[in-house]
Amino acid sequence: MRYHSLRKRKAHFKTFTGLSVEEFDDLVIQTQEDWESLKITRLTEGNPNRVRNIGAGRKKILEHQEDQLLLTIMWLKTYSAYAMFEYLFCIDESTACRTIAQTLPLLQSKFLLPFPDPRKQKGRKKITTWEQMQKAFPGIDEVRDILLGDATEQKVPRPEKKTKRKKYHSGKKKSFTIKTQIIVNGQGLFTHVSPSIPGRTHDYKLFKASDPPSTILKGVPLYLDSGYQGVNKDFPGLNAIIPFKRNRSGKLLTRSQKIFNTKQRKTRVLVEHSISKIKKYKALADTYRNSLQNYNSVFKFVCNIVNFRTLHRMAAPTG
Repeated sequence: MRYHSLRKRKAHFKTFTGLSVEEFDDLVIQTQEDWESLKITRLTEGNPNRVRNIGAGRKKILEHQEDQLLLTIMWLKTYSAYAMFEYLFCIDESTACRTIAQTLPLLQSKFLLPFPDPRKQKGRKKITTWEQMQKAFPGIDEVRDILLGDATEQKVPRPEKKTKRKKYHSGKKKSFTIKTQIIVNGQGLFTHVSPSIPGRTHDYKLFKASDPPSTILKGVPLYLDSGYQGVNKDFPGLNAIIPFKRNRSGKLLTRSQKIFNTKQRKTRVLVEHSISKIKKYKALADTYRNSLQNYNSVFKFVCNIVNFRTLHRMAAPTG
């Protein structure tokens, strides 16, 4: 199977990749320069004394960018064993594994919408308000409206080493997990993906160790769940909106507090929808069987694919 044969069956193409043929073609065009640069870097950095020209020697079976990208996305969508792709693409298991590993770095922050960090703007006055940010970064309205944060966990196999079991055991999930924090904007686009850490770590502890507390500007509402208690005290500069929580004395919430919690959760459900979109890729839904060192690359790759698909459909003409 190759890209040019599968694209003739559009329904199957979308089932295997989660993208339409038109969206996949656009993705190939937008990543072509990065793919070429990544290829040259891979061939030269490991061998600085290389004599043979790039492109010389025996050709790879999956030589074209379309086929390599198709294999990687199909693996993420189905999370099948490499042996399955050996029969589908007529390649060896090791070739499938190597091709996927070489393609994953292609989409790490290509379509993420990171919130601009005012600390990195040299030669400019320190930015402290949204109005100043609008002047410094025209056209940034699409990420201003609201931000929504949450952490998601995925099961991993039981670690062999006893010292690792405690770190990866999640009391919430009652299993061994790995955790990643995400932040999306009001359109459901991913703006931040944290490094992935063992599942035992609390969501708020991960939040405090990540970038958003120092990069999100005053006045931008950040919706979080009840697990982030203390965020307004620890970060008074953030406009964090969290639901009210009953205290240990057992005092019930007032009617106005319950109404506030309902509205807050209705707004925050968008981040749950964004998580469900990435979970449609089985590599992030099933028990993750591969090396945990590459997990964050896989997570970011899928987030970029989902962002690209959302942006592509937003830009498509309606009617």
